[in-house]
Amino acid sequence: MKNVLRLLVFAALVTVFALPSYAQDAAAAQTPAQTGPCAEAEAKAALYAKFRENFNKTADLQKVAYESGKEYLNKYGACTGEADKPIITYVQNWVNKYEEATLVFNCQKAANETPTQAFEACKAWIAAKPDDLRPHLALVGAGIKAYTSKDNSLNARAAAEARTVLQMLEAGKTTDTWAPFANQQDAPAGLRYYIAAWSLEANPEESATQLLKIAQSGSTIAKEPGTFQLLGASIYNSEVKKMADQYKTQCEGKDATHECDVLLNKINYAIDRVIDSYARAVALSNANPKYSATATALRPVLTTLYKQRHEEKETGLNEYIASVLNKPLPLPGQEPPLPTPPASTSNGADGTGAATTTTTPASGTTAKPAATPTPTPKPAAQKPPRS
Repeated sequence: MKNVLRLLVFAALVTVFALPSYAQDAAAAQTPAQTGPCAEAEAKAALYAKFRENFNKTADLQKVAYESGKEYLNKYGACTGEADKPIITYVQNWVNKYEEATLVFNCQKAANETPTQAFEACKAWIAAKPDDLRPHLALVGAGIKAYTSKDNSLNARAAAEARTVLQMLEAGKTTDTWAPFANQQDAPAGLRYYIAAWSLEANPEESATQLLKIAQSGSTIAKEPGTFQLLGASIYNSEVKKMADQYKTQCEGKDATHECDVLLNKINYAIDRVIDSYARAVALSNANPKYSATATALRPVLTTLYKQRHEEKETGLNEYIASVLNKPLPLPGQEPPLPTPPASTSNGADGTGAATTTTTPASGTTAKPAATPTPTPKPAAQKPPRS
């Protein structure tokens, strides 16, 4: 990897400019007004020769060329002789490209080899090129490398970089390289996938939102089992757990109310959406042997959830899995309406005979939500596919 990176730096430093030669009679070309260092034809020629000897060699020798070029510009950059102008321009262009390539190299090397140091290493590149997507993508890559190595220390910072890239894409920014993603088409979905993975525990609501956008996209990542495994976990964490806690506080052991019936209906629908997500993950895993471990891990959880919603029976689950990919994705807020409760009329409490309306709970709604298993809250880390 080190040699490859060095070659990349070398390639970045090679310019399209024709290398000017230093005139042997440079001294004769000086105008009478040039004095001091600008009149030092031999010294200028020697320093420029040192630059030329090393500018297209190895990384170590390119550093020598850079130091020589900087020295040349410091001493002779203000010279105005006709022999000086093309050389100054050339050296300045090469030095600029070397400095930019160094920023790129330092950032990408850290992202590839020492992810925890990447955020510091990439600061200079971001400062120099604030509209460049590449340093932000490199930091997303550093976050992915750490995450897939079971190091979650960079999750929050990498997620922030991924959000920055999405904002830049929405503003019309683009680049010619999309690593760590396969291409421009998959980059937005890949960014959303890792934002979701990195946010699952701290912000499951955002995780679910990002995953729904992926699932509704045409990206190849929308066909990955890991996307739906993560979606099921995010729905569970962001909706089921919170509403179940709310139901326990407000409704458990108390007289049934319409509000509790509505809440229970929402909980059941959220569980159904978890079931749908896990069934999609299992169906996609069954279609590809390399994901067999995902199917093996999810099937028991899916079975438990399915039985909970079907009178503790597993009947129909295999058929459900086989057909789920042909069904529309269930979305938040689409829970079925409750049956309209009947109204009854009685004499008013004040003896006037005025009609009063009482609400009768729908049949069976006094039951509390059944206990739900934790649906593998942390999915197996998977990289988005690359072509």
